[in-house]
Amino acid sequence: YPMSGQQRGFCLIVNNFDFSCSKGPKNPEGTEIDEGKLSLVFSWLGFQVEVLRDATRDQMLSSMEKLAGRDHSGMDCVACIVLSHGLKGGVYGVDGGEVQLEELTDRLNGIGCPSLRGKPKLFFIQACQGNKRDSTGVLCSDASVASESLPSMADFLIAMSTPPSYVSFRNGKEGTWFIQSLCQNLVRLVPSQKDLASILKEVIKDVSNKTDSKKRRQIPIYSTNILKLVVFPVPEGPRPSLPTSL
Repeated sequence: YPMSGQQRGFCLIVNNFDFSCSKGPKNPEGTEIDEGKLSLVFSWLGFQVEVLRDATRDQMLSSMEKLAGRDHSGMDCVACIVLSHGLKGGVYGVDGGEVQLEELTDRLNGIGCPSLRGKPKLFFIQACQGNKRDSTGVLCSDASVASESLPSMADFLIAMSTPPSYVSFRNGKEGTWFIQSLCQNLVRLVPSQKDLASILKEVIKDVSNKTDSKKRRQIPIYSTNILKLVVFPVPEGPRPSLPTSL
């Protein structure tokens, strides 16, 4: 894909931490450091980063509608990152409201956002997708989300921290396994002109080799119908120094 715009694109980070008003899960520890790392890395890549914290279901959908309503004609792509609790095929607002992934992606398709037509639309979802835990060490993935998760339009990539039905692990002081690895590998491999799909394969390999104190494992997955390689230009500034703990 061409990467010669005035800016790389908008990067919206939705960071849902305070679930105290809902009857759902506890506040996700370590999400603040995930947000900080992502802001550093995507700013370094040339994105205009904006953060929405503690969004309800309606606020999440409204933020996507506002993003779709912007003029992306001078941008190369768009990125949307969601840090939250989740369920199979979706994520939660802090009010406990369910947001299906297609409710987020559909707003940025070629019909909903014409100025993004033919440009990469990148989604990164850090959230559990269920309650299953893998302790066998043989959790498998072909790096593909179920096809119904993909929007009908082209140029989408959706990377998720864990397969449908499974939990996603985190470290309260260092952040989640998926976001840690994503940020580290972007910083390490973008200067080598690796394409995004190849970088995500390294993230999958990295996270799948981790185990928690109970020997449980996790493997991220991604699906894509992008038609070309996504190769970010090498940033002119120095590589960001990523914090290792809160």
